[in-house]
Amino acid sequence: MNESILNTVRNEVEKRGLTHQELADQLNMPRSQVTRMLNGKSGRIPDGWAALLHALGLEVVAKRTGGRRG
Repeated sequence: MNESILNTVRNEVEKRGLTHQELADQLNMPRSQVTRMLNGKSGRIPDGWAALLHALGLEVVAKRTGGRRG
């Protein structure tokens, strides 16, 4: 579940040709935090929630919205 979302986000960043620094600037956060997030070291769904969602046959997904597209 987490890996699917992470891969979707990574692919979108690559598709848009954004660097970690450019994304960090847009988000007003340190580049190191963006890098940790994109490497899966930060921002993961807690294990308890992941297990609960799995038990219920649910998952968190990332999908394109009508918002900003780069």
